[in-house]
Amino acid sequence: MFDFDEIIDRRNTNAMTTDGFRDYIFHGGPDMTFPYKDEEFIRMWVADMDFATPDVIIDAMRQRLDKRIFGYTALYTDEYYQSFSGWCRARYDWGFPREQLFTASGIVQALNELTELITNPEESVLILTPSYKPFKGAADRARRGCVCSDLINDGGRFSIDWDDLEAKAADERTTLLIFCNPHNPTGRVWTQEELERLAAVIRRHNLWVISDEIHCDLLRQDKRHTPLGKVMPDYEQLVTCMAPSKTFNTAGLLMSNIIIRSPALRRVWQRQHHTSENPLSIAAAQAGYERAVPGWRPFAPIWMRTSASPGNAWPGSCPGPYSPPRRPPIWPGWI
Repeated sequence: MFDFDEIIDRRNTNAMTTDGFRDYIFHGGPDMTFPYKDEEFIRMWVADMDFATPDVIIDAMRQRLDKRIFGYTALYTDEYYQSFSGWCRARYDWGFPREQLFTASGIVQALNELTELITNPEESVLILTPSYKPFKGAADRARRGCVCSDLINDGGRFSIDWDDLEAKAADERTTLLIFCNPHNPTGRVWTQEELERLAAVIRRHNLWVISDEIHCDLLRQDKRHTPLGKVMPDYEQLVTCMAPSKTFNTAGLLMSNIIIRSPALRRVWQRQHHTSENPLSIAAAQAGYERAVPGWRPFAPIWMRTSASPGNAWPGSCPGPYSPPRRPPIWPGWI
């Protein structure tokens, strides 16, 4: 059984959450002071966890360390594909061929590259808002327009404004939808019916889609993730992004899975994307997908069920309004 109550001191490890927040949040130097001690802050500014990475992943990294050489590395065998695709089949009943799988150091990096590769300068990117900030950032970096379709907030439960989405998708300048599944920051796990309705909008307007599914493994026990690619099995203009980073708390290892269906886009990606991986990242991710389930994955939602309920999410002494979802379905709470 994994110990989710263990307290691990992350100070003096160059962790962004403990050692880098002065620069990351306040753009200040190491001498910046606050009315509180650093250890008194409740650190809610970085989307990683204070749980230990599963032992099977740490052991796999130790085994790779024993090889003693860490030269230039990439995925040349099918072992990693078999591990990750097996995870997807077991958890989501969804698969993809080997030639569609690529890697990047992070999904944000991939978003930036893909937005520029998929769209032309006069075109626009469509996002559902509120949104993870780098979605708009990808459009801004590529000097593309950004069109926002606001979600409807019904007492803390967010849903898609279908009329608004349809109207904005119909604009001929809108060619790319960056979609978040499950949604960050609202915590929505989209239903099969919602995904099918979204798929119909995408097909009607021939949109490209990048589906960021990084939080797909951090669901409550009564929820199951449905990849957009499962709902649209034959749609080529779809890129799915997943990663072990949120699932196994390995964000610092900088490895993400980018599943590109379009043969033409794959050729452009291979030509322009620098493909090289950290050998420890490969060992860690592969071990997680192969062996972390018994020690980690089934128990995280149990801990989340008790600690992420609205009653536990917001201390009564804190000022300001807070309207949490009635049952937050994924781990990140939006405050």
